[in-house]
Amino acid sequence: VASLPLEKVKVPTFILSHAKDGCAITPASDAAKLQKRLTQSRKVEAKLLTGGSPPQSDPCEAKSEHGFLGIEGQAVGAVAQYIKANGK
Repeated sequence: VASLPLEKVKVPTFILSHAKDGCAITPASDAAKLQKRLTQSRKVEAKLLTGGSPPQSDPCEAKSEHGFLGIEGQAVGAVAQYIKANGK
């Protein structure tokens, strides 16, 4: 995502991260950087989740904070709520 021309995105955009995502490609600290680059989007929101289950896979795989292990419902709910609020 970081290499994409985010300055051209015009639709509402939601950035969801886990505070302890150990994947070097998707660190939670990048959310603010991505948000700043979405200059043409009419609405940008970032949400940081915490908690979940202990990792059962490598940091960049689904069974870790990267995949919101143990809080999948919370992650899906946050995305669904954003879509419902901004989908028009």
